[in-house]
Amino acid sequence: MEILRFLKPKQKKQFISETDFIMNQHKQFRLATESLVSLRDAAVEEEDELKIDYFFYTDTLEKSQKIEKEIRKMNYVVNQEIAFNNKNLFIISGRTTEIRMMHEALRKWVEEMCALGYKYDCSFDSWKIVHEEKIQI
Repeated sequence: MEILRFLKPKQKKQFISETDFIMNQHKQFRLATESLVSLRDAAVEEEDELKIDYFFYTDTLEKSQKIEKEIRKMNYVVNQEIAFNNKNLFIISGRTTEIRMMHEALRKWVEEMCALGYKYDCSFDSWKIVHEEKIQI
């Protein structure tokens, strides 16, 4: 019956494995801790609220459109484009609303973004806290 295998519907290829998700989540948690240490050195306190630029990528337009729709529900700025270095990848990027710069809040946000990416088979690739130094005159 292996001959008739081509008649079976094709299964969608998984872009992010569970192992990739877990490893990425650990990496993002470490980055959150390191970022908060740097912010404290720059006199940003726990009660301060800052926005975060974020980036996901995935391998199909359908997946990128689904995660984009979910991110819009969060009232975040969101953009979608084809990766310039790999036309088979889609980038979903944007900026959050303001988030308190305390460990618990940032860790929760990282956890939610990693889970959102995994749910829609997208990699939560990177993020950066937008901290603009105030110039005193």
